[in-house]
Amino acid sequence: MLTKKLSILALVNQPGRLSMKRMIGWLLIISSLFGQQTLANAADPDQPQTGLLLMRNGAESEWQAALLLNTDIDVQINGPVAEVRIRQRFTNPGEHFSEGEYVLPMSENAAVHAMTLDIGERHIVGEIHEKAEAKAIYERAKANGQQTGLTEQRRPNLFSTSVANIAAGETISVTLQYTELLIPDANQFSLRLPLTMTPRYTAAQPLEFGEAPAPAVEGRIVQQQWTDAPSHQARLNIYLDGGMELQQIHSPSHPLTANYDGRGYQVELANNTVIMERDFILEWQLPTNAGNQASIFTETVNGEQYAMLMLSPAAREAISQRQPREVILIIDTSGSMQGSRMRQARESLLYAIQRLEPEDRFNVLEFNSDYSELFQEPRQASKANRDTATEWVAQLEASGGTEMLPVVANALGQQGEQGYLRQLIFITDGSVSNEQEVLTLIDLRLDTSRLFTVGIGAAPNNYLLRKAADIGRGQFTSVNDGQGVSAAMNQLFSKLEAPVLTNLRIAMDEGVSAEIWPEKLPDLYADQPLVVAMKLNRLPRSIILYGNQPEPWQQELDVPQAQQHKGVSTLWARSKIESLMDRITQGEPEPIIREAVLEVALRHQLLSRYTSFVAVDKTPVRQAQEPLNSQQIPNLNPIDHQAYPQTSLGLLQIWLLAAMLLMAGLAMLYWQRPRHA
Repeated sequence: MLTKKLSILALVNQPGRLSMKRMIGWLLIISSLFGQQTLANAADPDQPQTGLLLMRNGAESEWQAALLLNTDIDVQINGPVAEVRIRQRFTNPGEHFSEGEYVLPMSENAAVHAMTLDIGERHIVGEIHEKAEAKAIYERAKANGQQTGLTEQRRPNLFSTSVANIAAGETISVTLQYTELLIPDANQFSLRLPLTMTPRYTAAQPLEFGEAPAPAVEGRIVQQQWTDAPSHQARLNIYLDGGMELQQIHSPSHPLTANYDGRGYQVELANNTVIMERDFILEWQLPTNAGNQASIFTETVNGEQYAMLMLSPAAREAISQRQPREVILIIDTSGSMQGSRMRQARESLLYAIQRLEPEDRFNVLEFNSDYSELFQEPRQASKANRDTATEWVAQLEASGGTEMLPVVANALGQQGEQGYLRQLIFITDGSVSNEQEVLTLIDLRLDTSRLFTVGIGAAPNNYLLRKAADIGRGQFTSVNDGQGVSAAMNQLFSKLEAPVLTNLRIAMDEGVSAEIWPEKLPDLYADQPLVVAMKLNRLPRSIILYGNQPEPWQQELDVPQAQQHKGVSTLWARSKIESLMDRITQGEPEPIIREAVLEVALRHQLLSRYTSFVAVDKTPVRQAQEPLNSQQIPNLNPIDHQAYPQTSLGLLQIWLLAAMLLMAGLAMLYWQRPRHA
């Protein structure tokens, strides 16, 4: 192809050999050839997404799609703890033994503690190992012709499973099990089951503040729109035991009914199975007078006692004098926000502007491949300035890349006004691959600001948005189209405008020793409980909370009788691992953190950045001389995602488009010139 292009260029450059019309024709052909090559390269980025099973017939052959039979998701909810089992069944449609890989999104709060592989009638239980060791075990088993599986963490909410030596026509099942702690908000619980994921934009070079370590991601994006084929469907089986009869159960994502059996609720979807084109969300409301000020869930494992505490401080009296706020509103206008996402984002932003009071100050920033500001610096939230902002927001459209770092650096780098509470509201789907760089930047430059994130879309990057809000000492809010924007934003502003408990610390009875995670307790907003995981020598009779409001504040909470809950030790271990990984974002050496994470993950059998599950069947099924092939299943794009995976054309493609338009213009000028010319 390159030789052909050079020979054409040489021909064009010879004077007198071609007429002007022929020369323009050749230039158009050249542009087309370069365009085909460039777009072909752009369509094959090197990042994985969800629901992939990779198979191909030999190392030199093309990747082809295998049939995804179905996905079964079983959920058992007991109080605030959800036990989830995801079973995906695939078949090998080829004529030879195959190796496969698929990538699956999961909750960012999932503690993955088990993996099994079923191939035919063989049931293979995965064992946890250090990541490199697990990979080596897998590769040896694959070479020996043994049926084997490997599950790895690619990102905190993205996992991959490889399977090898699948016989022709065989059906395989990969099952992952995880435990998740569900944290209430104003007596409302929610569960989110990711079924797909928005393709993530790969940002340009990192800023000069330094590159944060990030896990390597291998593979490729394979996205497709939904067709009528009987694949990419999930069957959900959910049982909810909230400990009492609930006030309300509903889903903003899927129609359903809930039948109470005297103990709990069997949740039935109106259409089961569902297409895997959006996340499934379940929400339920406790009675307004439910619950104690403290709830404790315990588990004893190998003689060690673990506890999960939810502490709800008593309602605080409203502060008579409202502190003025300086609010920086940031909206994502990249290509992945096209369609309904952009509508939701604009509505969220307009709602936020209208909630401002005249004594507040504000500014609005929008970003895609670049960013721009409404004002050069924050201004008073007068009616005239709010009207100007409303007009500016109304004309925002989605296009281009998702360069998140520069706009976050600009917003965090601005000096706040004395006497104002500085709050940043970040509205985005979070579809970027450089999460760790963004989180490191927030940790370095937050200072006295508070960062609140608003997640947009059917499948947002909840890990980035939740973690950014945690580091930013703010709150994460998800805008689900089914419930409307105003309800979600009203919930957010009830926190923005409420007094905050800061500098929290815990005191317990003398003689009680506890390893508490997270080590640094977060700020508390209205109707938000404090959730801590503990490893204790014994339970205390009471717990005293200290903090600032901003005046000194304290409250003593009686600890109720412990309720035994399976999985509490797993949740404690996951909380410890998450807190340890946060130290990398804060600049601690990764080798030290790695050793600490390994000790916890191996002991508690948890998937992590440094540990993987591997399963090996002892009996070889493939002879060494038989070929081993592979295949790939693409995942569905989210129903509200309309852009290309990389969100923008990129600089090379933009120059190509400009060249093609120039050629077309020259052609039009030539053919429209007067005949005597």
